[in-house]
Formats: sequence, structure tokens, C-alpha cells
Amino acid sequence: MELYSMIGSLIACFVIPLIIWLVIFVKGKGERGGIFVLFLLGALFYAGMQWGVKQHGLAYLFEKANLYSFMINHYISYLLLVALCGAILAIIPEIITVLGIFRRKITFKQALSMGLGYTICETGFLLVYPFVATLIPVLKNEATKLSTSSSEMVLSGFERLLLTVIGTGLIVMFIYDVEQKSTIKGSIAKVICQTLAAFIPGFLIAFSTEDFLEVFDRSTTLIMSYVILSAAAFACFILIDSLKWKMYEK
Repeated sequence: MELYSMIGSLIACFVIPLIIWLVIFVKGKGERGGIFVLFLLGALFYAGMQWGVKQHGLAYLFEKANLYSFMINHYISYLLLVALCGAILAIIPEIITVLGIFRRKITFKQALSMGLGYTICETGFLLVYPFVATLIPVLKNEATKLSTSSSEMVLSGFERLLLTVIGTGLIVMFIYDVEQKSTIKGSIAKVICQTLAAFIPGFLIAFSTEDFLEVFDRSTTLIMSYVILSAAAFACFILIDSLKWKMYEK
């Protein structure tokens, strides 16, 4: 059962968004070059943020600035700091790309492609790689059991699917704001929204742990988190649909 749940989650949050991008690419006659390039750039922007903030930035701060002590004593502030740094580092190359390289001339399909590139790469780092690393030993040895329950896998996949919609919507919104010469407003809005999307799940779950006096049980915090993310994903879906005919067209 756990194996099927894992495969189903991978299909829902990774394969389906990839198929959506392929459909956009095939239908984007006359702009496939931009669609492909922006998809790759979106993926590179997330990989760069992951590399810069988590693999090197945090490692440096843990070693040189006693960040471990700060994390233990101020865990909520630590979560907010990491989310904010990630959002800021991600938006810098996006501004350079939209303003400097494409000169505010990015179509809706290209903007959607960039958002999907970013979120698909994010899913690959945070979900696909851990799932596959867990799956390989199970496939090699049928006696090996998965340590994660099927419900946890389904919920992880559902969360990533919601965050894919949110992340894609925020990038499309940001590109639209830049095209409308509202770069500062769009940048601030995207940084705030992206920070909250990354911060809120961890913030709520923290209050189900002993360190925070177990204010809520874990089931309650998960429900609260998914309700908030679902509402945000729905709003981003409506936003994406509303911008379909408002963006630059070739």
C-alpha cells in the first residue's frame, strides 16, 4: 500500500506538472524557444537558491555564526529567516531575466513555463529525490519495508501539488507586474507571499511538538496547514487564469 501511495504522489505532483509543461511547449508555436529557455531558467533559479541558501549559506552560518544556537532558542524566527532568504535569493535572478534579458516581453505561456520549471525542480529536490532514494532499497529487497506511512506520502504529495500551483502563480504574477512597470510592488508582493508559503507549514507544525508545549496535536496542525495552502492555491489558480489574456503577446 505504501509503495502505491508513493508512486501515486510522484505522478500527481511531478509527472502531471511535467506533462502540463510539455503540452504548453507543443502548443506554443512560434515561442517554443522562449518556453524551453525559461523552463530551464526557472529550474536553475530554484537549484541556485537551494545551493546558495541551504547547502552553503546555512552551512556557513551554522559553522561561523553559531546559527545552531539561534535555531534552538528562536526556532520560529529561524524558520522565518530561512524562508525570507530563500524568497529574496530566488527573485534576484528573476528580475534580471525579465528586465534585462527579455526586456519585459514574456508571454503568458513563457511565464507559466518559468513557474513550472521552478516548482518542478523544487519538487524534484524536496520530494522525488527522497522518495526514489527510499524506493530503490525496497525494490531491491522485497522484505524491506517503507518507514513512511501511506497517509504521510499522500499528504506530502498533496502539499507539493498545492505549493506547485502557488509557486507558479506567484512567478506569473511577478512577471505580469514587471511588464506593467510595477517591478518594486511585484517584487515585494512575491517575496512576502513566497516567504509565507514556505514559513506557515513549518510554523504550524512547530506548535505540535514538545518544545512548543504541544499547543495543537499534529492532526490539527496538518489540517490547518492544508486549509491555508488550499485556499492560497485556489487563489493562485484564479490569478493565473485571469492573467491569461493580459500579458504580452507576440
